[in-house]
Amino acid sequence: MKKLFALSVTLLLVLGFVVAGCGSEQSATGPGPSYGPGTPTGAVPTATSAPAASSGPQTSIGMDASNFTAHSITVKANTPITLDDTVGGGGYHIICVGNGNGGQGPSACDKSGNGPSELYGNGLTVSNGSTPKVTFSSAGTFHVICTVHPGMYIDVTVQ
Repeated sequence: MKKLFALSVTLLLVLGFVVAGCGSEQSATGPGPSYGPGTPTGAVPTATSAPAASSGPQTSIGMDASNFTAHSITVKANTPITLDDTVGGGGYHIICVGNGNGGQGPSACDKSGNGPSELYGNGLTVSNGSTPKVTFSSAGTFHVICTVHPGMYIDVTVQ
């Protein structure tokens, strides 16, 4: 009886491993992008650009509930940049070219400049889950802040 029980348990374990392994494929999991089939396990992308669209490369700047996912990025002039407010559920932001580090402190939006026009004056309102695009056409470094969240800024260097 003990032998029959041990044999049954062993067969069930083997069957469980076989079923679990059938048809599975390795893929990226967790927060962040999926790098698609054929991406080696543990591979890390080396560029910040999304796949090229018909109008050229696009770059994405991630935003979570209260911060950018990086504090600096370098892009080529006239490259559309997606403000990706889907990271971690996103949040409510007012994004502008300005000074300070965001939030209610001594931060302010510039009234005009040579960056995207929607990022001056009152800034661009971005709601959670949205992905608006902006394009910097002039070279330089632009200090982009969120007027809602203290410490939320990103320096965009345009080449």
